[in-house]
Amino acid sequence: MRSMSRNHNRSLIAVGAIMGVALLAGCSSAAGPETSTAPEAGDASSFPAGDIRFVIPYAAGGPTDVTARALAPCLGETLGTNVIAENITGGSGSVGLQDMISKPADGQTVAIVSPGMVALSPIANGLDYSREDVASIGVISYSPMILVVGADSPYSTGEEFFSAAEEAPGTLTVGVSGASTPQAIELQRLADEYGVEVTVVPFDGSAGAITALLGGHVDSVFVNDQEDVVQRIESGDFTALAVSSPEPQAHLPEVPTLVDLGYEDLTLAVTIYALAAPAGTPEDVVTTLSDALEGCLTNPETVDAIGEDYVPAEYQTAEDFDGFLTEAEEVYTRILGS
Repeated sequence: MRSMSRNHNRSLIAVGAIMGVALLAGCSSAAGPETSTAPEAGDASSFPAGDIRFVIPYAAGGPTDVTARALAPCLGETLGTNVIAENITGGSGSVGLQDMISKPADGQTVAIVSPGMVALSPIANGLDYSREDVASIGVISYSPMILVVGADSPYSTGEEFFSAAEEAPGTLTVGVSGASTPQAIELQRLADEYGVEVTVVPFDGSAGAITALLGGHVDSVFVNDQEDVVQRIESGDFTALAVSSPEPQAHLPEVPTLVDLGYEDLTLAVTIYALAAPAGTPEDVVTTLSDALEGCLTNPETVDAIGEDYVPAEYQTAEDFDGFLTEAEEVYTRILGS
């Protein structure tokens, strides 16, 4: 398996494959003029036929939104059409994903999704869709989660934070980007397998969780290692306590992993963002979208906007992502006992 990032080794890739919470799904024919020439589902001869709708299943401002909006202009330029981003929130990404799945399988609607949306939510919540309803296109980016506290927190290290949680179970609050997310599941495993209980506070995306921390409404957040969070760490607004990757992040070498802190199995809270379309999208349409995505991930402006630390060093295909989803389903099913 190829490396997921310029700063991540092969072992980190394997974990990212299992639990990443950023995949991308989309499907629907964009509305065109009254005399639309959009092809029937299954007819890829004239793709793209008009604007492409790009579903973002989380609120504006979070890592999913930032990544998708960084990618959309390049996709539009490459494909020779407008790629129109639209936030459809709710259900830890499942509402937006279901919207994409409901559209014609013609490539005119795509979405940014993660294994959390595609593999975890259906298992955890008994939803009426599965990964079989999604046609993978390719991986966009990869990042682990990072546990941070505010500048005025009494905890300056992970050891202090988790010791306090052990002494007063359920007292400390941790904001996450949704109830059915890999990081929420990992915090439940922290209690079940290690006896360290915190109160998980779900938000509709990372932006809401970060805002709550800045406002003093939660004690900490467990969110994507993303550029705005790293900038707040560097400025002193946030203190980083731990990362969820098996090994330290190259850009945060002093921050310990959960493994370093003694929680050896808690390496599953990572996010892989990918582009996807509805199942049944013609193979040549998927190939066209994949080629456009691969090209955009070598575009310096696009890579810089997403964050160079989070873009795979080598392009990860639909087949790669499908392999990630297979492992994710197996792990989530085992953990949730479904």
